[in-house]
Amino acid sequence: LTLFSKFMHRVFGLTRKKLIEARQINFAYKESSNLWQDNLDFTVYSGERIWLAGNNGSGKSTLLKLITSTLEPTEGTMYRTDNLQYVYLDQEYSLIRSSSTILEQVASFNSVMAEHELKICLNRFLFPQKVWDKKCAYLSGGERMRLVLCCLMVSQSTPDVIIADEPTNNIDIANIHILTDVLKDYEGTLIVVSHDMTFIEDLKISKKILL
Repeated sequence: LTLFSKFMHRVFGLTRKKLIEARQINFAYKESSNLWQDNLDFTVYSGERIWLAGNNGSGKSTLLKLITSTLEPTEGTMYRTDNLQYVYLDQEYSLIRSSSTILEQVASFNSVMAEHELKICLNRFLFPQKVWDKKCAYLSGGERMRLVLCCLMVSQSTPDVIIADEPTNNIDIANIHILTDVLKDYEGTLIVVSHDMTFIEDLKISKKILL
């Protein structure tokens, strides 16, 4: 079993179903024209590994906001399955609360897990006892990434979708390998924005949406 097997086993058994469907969608900010020349049509199923590709300014961030209901399309319709659970990993790993300690951050994702189990998980993600009281504000990019993965591992709910928006930008090679290992074994739906082609190839993408 791998270091991350516990997290992976929790998503086994996910059945393929339609999670998201875009029907002729487009978006225009106030007093602006449509963001995309052609309206978008696509469907996202459970278990798919999707690369959202395009040049800077092509609307990738806007499309992610449409997928997550942060925005609604100004044209067309966006279907999302009821109670869709997603985790959004941006390049700053903003899920981390800077005011919390490392231990407090992990504990916030599971209110019933015994503290010694939380600490075992922290050790597995390379956080020894001496740093458990360290404020998250002082963590490096790689440390923030590992802490997010630790939080996901202990979380009381398993996400249907992980959205990774340029997740390798602020982390070193060793931490990229850790992130890649987790995402490769994750069996839920993965939507990735990245210009790191090695990272994309390692994830074994099954679908590409080009903007």
